[in-house]
Amino acid sequence: MSEENDNNKRKYLIIIIILAVLVVVLGVLQILNTTTIEEKVTQVDELKMDQLELKNDLQEMLIQYDTLTVQNDQLNAEIIAQQEQIKEMLKEIEKHKDDAYIIAKLKKEASTLRDIMKGYLVTIDSLNTLNKDLQKDNQFLVEELSETKTYAQELETSKKDLENIVATGSVLQATEMSTVGLRVRNNGAQVEVNRAKKTELIRACTKIAENRITKPGKKTLYLRIISPEGVVLENSRNPDEQFEFDGVSGKYSVKRSIDYQNDQMDVCIFYTVEEGEDELPTGKYIVEMYESGMKIGTADFNLK
Repeated sequence: MSEENDNNKRKYLIIIIILAVLVVVLGVLQILNTTTIEEKVTQVDELKMDQLELKNDLQEMLIQYDTLTVQNDQLNAEIIAQQEQIKEMLKEIEKHKDDAYIIAKLKKEASTLRDIMKGYLVTIDSLNTLNKDLQKDNQFLVEELSETKTYAQELETSKKDLENIVATGSVLQATEMSTVGLRVRNNGAQVEVNRAKKTELIRACTKIAENRITKPGKKTLYLRIISPEGVVLENSRNPDEQFEFDGVSGKYSVKRSIDYQNDQMDVCIFYTVEEGEDELPTGKYIVEMYESGMKIGTADFNLK
């Protein structure tokens, strides 16, 4: 009986030991399983965090690119290409959100894109600084050009004023001008008359004043003898010939060339009343003298 009890005890002990070992094994397995689950949970959390950070980083880059103002066409095209690449990466994140390898690869690409964007920012800043400097230089040149134009206009105005002064000053001046009707006697003597029917010549005499501005040499004096009826007595030799004066063209009665050497000189010009010509009308005659298109003297006389 005693031996049977000992056998039973040994059996119970073995069972207890086996159960204890099973409990220990199960405990270890439980611990290992719990650790694995925690690690997996941690990995999932880290993967989600990586995805979130990656998305935020890419979206931030898109926002920064949208705020850039680029005037360079080539640079602008490169930035647009970078934006398209970022948008494709955002799609890849959604497509492979559970793939840690892909997410890690995308993070490296995002880091490269970030470095590229920093380079663009430096380049754009340099270009903007250069543009500002160029704008300042351009504004300076515009102001300088404006001042130069103003100065040139002032010079042109002064030149024109001077030319006008010289032109005005170079015009001859006829002083002490007088006109009379004449009759020629058989002996050739000229006698002053005041009768229209006896007038054979009209004489206009004047002093051409000294003028040191005008160019010396040949000068042409034109006489316009205007009858009481307001008609210019024609040039008998060239009745249709005209000359320019006061900005218009008109007939003249007679002309004479003189050799002017800048000193005062006495000049007389004669208009011949041709034989067979209608008798001159009676009344007041106005005689105008012109040189270089400008009126330089005037006088009048009367015929009865």
